[in-house]
Amino acid sequence: MKKLLAVTLALILLSSAALADSSIFVATDRHHHYETLTVEEPAEAQDAEARPEADPPPDGEAPPEGLKRPRKKRYPVYDENGSLIWHNDLTAILRLAAEDGAAPEFVLLGGDNVGEGSDRSRDETGYPMGAPFFSMTAIDAQVRAVFGDGPRTLYTYGSHDINTTDRYEDVFFSGPVAGNGYYIYGITFSQMIHDTDRQAEKYGGKDAADSRGLSAQTASHLFLSWVRSLDDHLPIVVMSHVPLHAHRGDNLGAWTWTKALNAAAEDHDVIFLWGHNHTTEAKEEDKQLERAHYLLLPGDRLTAQTWEPDAEGKAVGSRTRLSEDEKEVRELVAQTETLRFLYMNAGYITNGVGTLITFEDGRIRVKRYALREEEQTEPFEYELYWNE
Repeated sequence: MKKLLAVTLALILLSSAALADSSIFVATDRHHHYETLTVEEPAEAQDAEARPEADPPPDGEAPPEGLKRPRKKRYPVYDENGSLIWHNDLTAILRLAAEDGAAPEFVLLGGDNVGEGSDRSRDETGYPMGAPFFSMTAIDAQVRAVFGDGPRTLYTYGSHDINTTDRYEDVFFSGPVAGNGYYIYGITFSQMIHDTDRQAEKYGGKDAADSRGLSAQTASHLFLSWVRSLDDHLPIVVMSHVPLHAHRGDNLGAWTWTKALNAAAEDHDVIFLWGHNHTTEAKEEDKQLERAHYLLLPGDRLTAQTWEPDAEGKAVGSRTRLSEDEKEVRELVAQTETLRFLYMNAGYITNGVGTLITFEDGRIRVKRYALREEEQTEPFEYELYWNE
């Protein structure tokens, strides 16, 4: 990453004074563990209807008749304000930026704000342990603890946010928000993973309530209609939980969005921010693929995810073929496009990374903050073409 930046962009040192201009702090994927307490309950205290039968004893040995084994139950732990206690790096990353002089106008968090795992995982009582019931107000509290009431916090909806206790429309955003000399635009999880409304007919995420549509088909059309209504050339910062590049086969609307973003970039500087792919947790070859997409510039080529119908007419993002040695190989359905916009990973809270985007004197300045040395990169600047 450092080599890429050194070759392609003018490196700068951001002083505290430079950070006084209008800025946004962005990050995504706040995964991490929440605190639980494990308690062993007497078998007779268990509600038979709410809990499954106790596990059989080892070696097939039956307990004495009429006696059940005690079970262990996991209880989420809450603080004195009733907020679930999380162990995550968001506060520490925000403090790095604050200590550097940052005072962002917005803190923009791009999805998976709540869960640490699958929202389908349950403990023995049926409690969702992977993406627990949780209020987003606790995340607001983390931001206020560092920056006070200064920044406005915006959340896009991600794949593990389904068990929030808040109403979708009260917490999450999509579409345009005006900043000081720029716009922010949010894309929901459903609007990227589905290319057409028909594909999303059975979708049950909370963003099904979003007023800007369920798929790229609808949402990208509204995006371009909004762009064409603007009478200025201010830059547009687009936050999507899911990226455009083909890797996991789960973002079928990506090519539709790539074309829409390219069209918008004819009259505006566009920055596309993404997360979702767990960039440094996977096996080594996946890590390298993700690193190659941390930053792409206008003129770079990107292979965007798309889809094709299977034998039953359903949308699929991958196909299989036989290699020369007759082994089955999985390949993604994708289209390659030349980008007209800046494509950038927003940061990855799970690995202690966030990003500050500053607008100053006709330039976009970007600095990543990382808690771990291996995640640190050099700051860079990007000249605004349309700012005259």
